[in-house]
Amino acid sequence: MRVLLILLVIAVATSAGYGHWHRSTHATLTMSLKDTSGRGRGGGAPNAQLTFLDADSKQLARGKTDDRFGIVMTEHPVAGYCGSDLKPEDYRACFWTQAEWLATWLEDLRYVSLVIGTCRIERVPVDLVLSRDSLLTWWVPLPHVGGVPFSRYRARLEVDSRLCAVTSGRG
Repeated sequence: MRVLLILLVIAVATSAGYGHWHRSTHATLTMSLKDTSGRGRGGGAPNAQLTFLDADSKQLARGKTDDRFGIVMTEHPVAGYCGSDLKPEDYRACFWTQAEWLATWLEDLRYVSLVIGTCRIERVPVDLVLSRDSLLTWWVPLPHVGGVPFSRYRARLEVDSRLCAVTSGRG
């Protein structure tokens, strides 16, 4: 009985340790860019270009919005963009590559410089909201409970491309 208890404690500690490691080294970013000027369809800011910057304005990454909804996609230095145009197996590989890469710089993100058409806005403060998946349930084989844990970042930016100004931003 004692051996079983020790094995159970080891299994729980190992599981939690793996979960902590995984969510510390894998991240997702959900970011939207809305154009409040009324130019884009559905309020999105299609085909915008973004540069992600740290506190010293050093470039961390580049990105763009899709051509419909203003959803921001980051560009991995090697894998590129993970878009719906990829085959499922290519998308999966791209997603995992991006998840590891995002975890290396998202905590340093402070600003975004962006270009929407002829509008260029420098050093827009980014207010990231972070949520971390549970360490205790990652191993549960249910679609809405389990799955390996991630650090999940989200942010929202709103600009008026006619005025070339930021109107708001919050996760």
